[in-house]
Order: sequence, then structure tokens, then C-alpha cells
Amino acid sequence: MNKKLFALLSLLVLVSMVLSACGTPATTEAPAEQPAATDAPAATDAPAESKTLRIYLLDYTPDTIAWLKSEINPAFEAAHPGVTVEITEGSWSGWDTTFAGFFAAGDGPDIINLGSEMNTLYGENLADMEAYLGEGAWDEISNFGPALENAKYEGKLRGLPIFTAPRYVFCREDLMESAGWTTGTPKNFAEWEAFASQATTIDSATNSLTQQALIPVDAGSMADWQFWLLVYYSLGGELYKDDGSPNFDSPEALATTQFILNMRQATYGPAVNAVGSLPTGQGSVIDKDDATGNDNGGVCLAHSGWAAPAFDRPIWENVSIEPFYGDPENFPNSRPVVLAFNDWLAVADYSPNKELAAEWLKLAFSKEGNHKWNETMGLIPARNDAQYGYVTDSPQLQREAELAAEYGVGFAGIKEAAKLSTIMQEALGKLITEELTPEEVVATIQEQYVAALK
Repeated sequence: MNKKLFALLSLLVLVSMVLSACGTPATTEAPAEQPAATDAPAATDAPAESKTLRIYLLDYTPDTIAWLKSEINPAFEAAHPGVTVEITEGSWSGWDTTFAGFFAAGDGPDIINLGSEMNTLYGENLADMEAYLGEGAWDEISNFGPALENAKYEGKLRGLPIFTAPRYVFCREDLMESAGWTTGTPKNFAEWEAFASQATTIDSATNSLTQQALIPVDAGSMADWQFWLLVYYSLGGELYKDDGSPNFDSPEALATTQFILNMRQATYGPAVNAVGSLPTGQGSVIDKDDATGNDNGGVCLAHSGWAAPAFDRPIWENVSIEPFYGDPENFPNSRPVVLAFNDWLAVADYSPNKELAAEWLKLAFSKEGNHKWNETMGLIPARNDAQYGYVTDSPQLQREAELAAEYGVGFAGIKEAAKLSTIMQEALGKLITEELTPEEVVATIQEQYVAALK
């Protein structure tokens, strides 16, 4: 029995070993498929890359900055998760040093607030934005008016223009009539010089002005280089000759400089006996001071809307808006001119966020955005289709927009503008102190500007 039982058990062990060697039969239900260990999560679940878009703005109203921070930036950040917009506020005082620092370091704001003449000054440091904002890339670019040229360098867009701010001649008609001047805004140099003598009054007790016939950009000196350009262009003057060299040795340049001196002397008297300037008042120089109720002393103002009274001021019942008419009697090429300034936002070439910068510009410069931006400042939008609402509702802005369209001359394309400004201001300063004659002034500017361009 024992032998038989042992034999049977041995047989069973052998069968079991054979079956194990042949493997187990497949099951009819496959196991559930497991994800590969290398599978990445869905793109929508990936955390957004953190970036900061930096914007540098100069001297805007608190309302403008508040609007950008409360509406434009939050909307942009919501549409671009992980992106933060950072606005830094600067000043036009010392702008050249600040901007030179950005470009020299190759680091700074992605978007920079520039002035009209700065496309030629900084063009090589600005990004070509045609691929993001040009025709074919952004259909809305066709809505921008002539101001768009100020945002180009070598024919390529470097950013977008914000507004058009021409320099007009605002005159208090009631004060003109009180001075015995009944023919309206002067139309030539001789009329301006006669008006300056007739409508300027001096307090003999203090030997200072109590009323000034014409106040250009720089009220105290009357020798501002931008006012010089306004007068020069009104004579048909060109900054550069056909060969590209400066044109300050032209008859128009000499006549402009002589006019500046004549107006200065008709207002302040000779340099050796010059009277004191107007006292500083509150509000526009051609408005009334709310604190005293007295006029601030200006009869006519050659400046942009920045310096004019607020549009809701009652004084507008007596204020006219005109171009500067030149001197057609002596210069047949004279023409009415409003010198148009177009501040704009440019994208720095060193920026690593050019596409993001373009997207922010598209939002801030939409039809509604460009309208709102300028409404906070009372200026004319650069976009033609944004010139509605407060523009057409305001007789003043409507008049300014019409004059700009008909007589606007751009303040752009000036080579080495910062150097020219310095050269001209120094020379014109010596003109009004009578250290240099008008002939010596234009010769000095010509010589120094030629050297600056080499």
C-alpha cells in the first residue's frame, strides 16, 4: 500500500510541474489600461508663466493713470494669466538722461512714453512692430490718422500715437477790445509787434507786467525753441536743405529770430531795462484766478490745450482759437500753422515681451480705449474713429480738430532733437539778453548743429 501511495503522489507532482511549465491559460477580460508614467497633464492645467510687462509714462493726469490701473491693466491681466502690468510714472524733466540709461543698459520698461521728435532720436533702439501692429497684422491700424507717422522709424511702426496736441493761438477777445485792438488775432509780424506794444501793460510802481499781449510756450523769456519752430514753419521754413544739412542760415531763420527779439522788446523793453514778468496765478494764464477773481494777465496764448482754460470755464465765451499766420507780406510761402505734437508709446528693442507689449497696446488703443485715454486729458485722439463724444460735443475741441486737420504740421523728424533743443535754448537765451544779435544767433545755431550731426 505504501509503495502504491508513494507512486501516485509522485505522479501528481510530475503532472503539476508539467502544467506550470506550459503556463496558465489567458483570461477573457483584459486588465484596465493604465496611463503611461511619462504622460504630461493637459495644457489647460499647466500653471501660467509669470511675467511682468513694464510701462513707463510721463506726466499724465491722475485720472488717466487711475483709468489705466483700474480698467485696462486688470482686463489685460485677466486675458493673460500670469502676466502683471507695472506702470511707472516719470517726468518730462530729465527725460533724455532717463531714456539714455534704459537704452545704454539694454534693460528697462518694455513700453516707453516718447515725444513727437523722438522717433528719429531713438529709432534704432526701438522694436520693429510691423509684424504685430502693421497692416495685415492688426486691421484697426487703418483707423489712425496722420499722427501715426510720428510712431514710425525708417517707415516701420515702433509703437502707437496717443493724441494730437497742436499749438494754437488762444486770444481773449474782451481784453483785446479793452486794449483798443479790434481786428482780431494778428495775421502778420507787423501786426503782432504793434499788438504786443498796445496790449501789454506795466505797473510803474513795481516795474513789472500786469498784462502781457502774447505769452508763448515760455512765458518768462519768450525765447522757447518750440515757439521758434512754430514761427519758422509759418514762413514756409524747412529745417534741412535738400542735402540734409541744417537750414538755420536761411532768410526764414533770420526773420524768425528777429521777430522773437522784436516781440520780446515790445513786451519787456530793452534788456538793460527789462521789466519783471507776470505774477504767477492759478489756472490758465488767459483765465481768471479763482482765488482773487482777477485776470491772470495773458491776452493771447500760443500753446496747446494743456495750457488753455478747462472747457467748462465761463471764460470761453471770450476766447478765440486760431493758427499762427506767418508773415505773407514779406514771405510769400507763409501759411497758417498749428504745430502738432503727438505723444506716443514705443516698444524698446531690448524688450523680451514684444508680442505682449503689442497686445497691451491694442487694448489701450482700441477705439474706446483711445477715446477714454484722451477724454481724461481733454485732447484729440490719434484714432479718427475715437473722435466722438466729448470731442464733437465741445465747440473748443471741434474747432481744434478742424484746425489740426487743415493746418497741422508735425513736430517730428528732427535729427538729434535733444542736442538741437540745447543749442537753440542757449543761443536764444543770449538773444533776449542781447549778448548776441539775430545774425549771430542763427550763425551759432547753424555751426553747432552741423557739428552735432557729424
